[in-house]
Amino acid sequence: MQSHRYGWDDLQLLLSVYRRGSMKAAASELDVNVSTVARRLDALEDDLGQHLFDRSSEGTRPTAAAEELVPFAEEMERAALGFSRTLDGFESEPEGIVRVAAPPGLVDHFLAPVIADLVSCHPRIRIEVLSSIAYADLTRREADIALRAVRPKSGDLVATRLGRAKYTLLASPGVAKRLGRLCRLDDATWVTYGEELAHLDEVAWVVDNVSPERILLRANSLTAQIQAVRSGLGVKPEVTPFLGLDGLAEVKLAPALKKMLPPLPEGSLWLVGHRAHRGVPRIAAVWDFLLGRFREIVASGR
Repeated sequence: MQSHRYGWDDLQLLLSVYRRGSMKAAASELDVNVSTVARRLDALEDDLGQHLFDRSSEGTRPTAAAEELVPFAEEMERAALGFSRTLDGFESEPEGIVRVAAPPGLVDHFLAPVIADLVSCHPRIRIEVLSSIAYADLTRREADIALRAVRPKSGDLVATRLGRAKYTLLASPGVAKRLGRLCRLDDATWVTYGEELAHLDEVAWVVDNVSPERILLRANSLTAQIQAVRSGLGVKPEVTPFLGLDGLAEVKLAPALKKMLPPLPEGSLWLVGHRAHRGVPRIAAVWDFLLGRFREIVASGR
């Protein structure tokens, strides 16, 4: 019987296409182009003598052969992660790369500005930032540490609440001065997220209480919204730590209007990591730094 040898890259490819459901999504995860994924998948199927995925314009569907092979590939993945964790345990002082995942707005306005201080405290650490609305999978080491708005409910993860932050209404100083205390929400123009993030409490608050024609900008980029607010386009609900940024001021509601409206939401921020990695010196150093700095940031908005 012929013995086959397969590299970890082959198994990663199999798992990525299986989990992501399309070659395009797998290519993004593996940081290669789609043609490379297609070529490598063709080569793997030829070598195995098995058809692994039915491909169509709607994505990829695993065959019975792929379903049988995936559990073995996952065992190899667990072994590779265990190997990596053991190597990490040999580290004696904070040194090397730490991957930190966070939502884009948090990265742009609060995480990126503190990285210089972090590296100054730990000169042998290098930071890789994963800026995405989607959560990185810490179990598969897509990131070492994550900043999240919601506490994880599954996985062997540890989570520490960095604090709670109330929402307020932000505008440019000029717009805030002109509006004074709002007596009607429709006296202002508004900025919020688009339909993809319509499930957020702050978006629902705007959509439920503001006339549609008064919403002048919907954007899934928080940075784009903040820049538009700074330019004077309108008012946006956001957590109070944003009041510490340049070019933003608070808009107050008149007491009568405040009594009529549902309260603005409250946000939380969590620091999340994998339990098995918390003792790795470089990860522990970044965790402790972010814990202290972001607790200060959240507290500053109270």
